[in-house]
Amino acid sequence: MINIVSKKLKLVQRKIVLIFRGRVFHRDRFGLSYWLWTETRAMGRKDNEPGTDDTGVLEQLKRVYTVLSDTSNNDNLISVDVGSYIGVISLAMSHFGPPKHFIHSFEADELNYSKLKENVCHSKYSSITIHNTAVANYVGLSKFTRYKDPGNNHLGVEISTANVLAGVYKVPVTTLDLFTTQIGVDKIDVLKIDVEGFDFEVLKGAKQLLNEKRIKVIIVETPGTPKLRDDVNKFLVNNGFVTAYIVRNSTELTSVLESTFHKLDKTPLNLLAAQPNVANQLGLS
Repeated sequence: MINIVSKKLKLVQRKIVLIFRGRVFHRDRFGLSYWLWTETRAMGRKDNEPGTDDTGVLEQLKRVYTVLSDTSNNDNLISVDVGSYIGVISLAMSHFGPPKHFIHSFEADELNYSKLKENVCHSKYSSITIHNTAVANYVGLSKFTRYKDPGNNHLGVEISTANVLAGVYKVPVTTLDLFTTQIGVDKIDVLKIDVEGFDFEVLKGAKQLLNEKRIKVIIVETPGTPKLRDDVNKFLVNNGFVTAYIVRNSTELTSVLESTFHKLDKTPLNLLAAQPNVANQLGLS
């Protein structure tokens, strides 16, 4: 009874803070802390639960960094978060990763970028560098679509009639091949991609990195159609990766098969891909 009353009081307190401040400070069970805003589903986040729709990604990041830390030979790790949104995954990368670790976070939307900046600046994690640009398979400018729900924003013109359109404008675009060359980085240890349907384009923009086996681990949003899911998986396998679906909100992995995708209670939101030496230690077959 006391716990129920306490939870209700916390909920009321959160609502009051959101009304007057427009944001609340959130601490989750993974040891991360950050701001959540009214439009970033602050009321939908349970106490101690992370501000992400898939805790399975955080569970796998913990495992990945444990493996990489053991095999890094004291080298600096490089992680890249494409589609950082408000920074939860970037913060998790820094939190789970070793001390000698640098994260580059990309967020093209100006409003999301301002929130990402607040969360990174507030955080004790100083190894995160943020970039207000999009990533794809070309360099230049592109139209960018913003919705009322900022978690659905993406490159290109409107593709979702189910979401309330908030505007279309232009953003700078780069590729991972160009970016790594410009900053003098010769590898990416962990790459996370979540750009609302344009994830394959990001992978195609890392052609040289992939050809030269200079990306160790990739976590990418699961495509929305069977053909695209098959295309992305084949692309990763052909580039030497072992792949598995991350079972949503779980510590489990499962095979990348269309039959498996539909059998699960909750369709997998993300796919994990690792080079064979890392895959073996992660238990991927």
